[in-house]
Amino acid sequence: MIDQLLKMADGPLQELLSNSGVNAGPGAASAIESTLSNILQSKAKAGDLNAVKEMFSGNDTDPDSPVVQNLAGDLSSGLMNKLGIDSKQAMSIAMTALPFIMNFFNKRVNDAPMANNDIMNSVAKALQGGPGAGGADILGTLLGRGDKGGMDLGGLMGMGKGLFK
Repeated sequence: MIDQLLKMADGPLQELLSNSGVNAGPGAASAIESTLSNILQSKAKAGDLNAVKEMFSGNDTDPDSPVVQNLAGDLSSGLMNKLGIDSKQAMSIAMTALPFIMNFFNKRVNDAPMANNDIMNSVAKALQGGPGAGGADILGTLLGRGDKGGMDLGGLMGMGKGLFK
């Protein structure tokens, strides 16, 4: 589910990278999304929900926050492997992308009709494989739909693509 949520940030992330001067080549946004998805899922399954809670807290995430600093090393390692870039470039991309992604979702959480803590807890449960965590409900809420399960996941993703062009 987190991979589908991260896809919501694809267009804005590509734009950020192209305008930031961090020299992120083609495929960087996709590599960031897939690497970060794996990192977040792995951390959640190990019981470390700090990054997920920060990402869906509704509060601004500072680039110097402990969560960003914690994720940056893992993300830059993944980018080095996937993109074949050096550690300095990978860290530069990670430090540009992480606060942006965190705040992208924090804004969506604040704009959603569902309570911030409910969204955060639902995402955490879904990542841990907990019962009662509906990924489609979360996506619908973050895309501004107040009804639960009124659209299938494919419909939600199609709607999401239209929002972020």
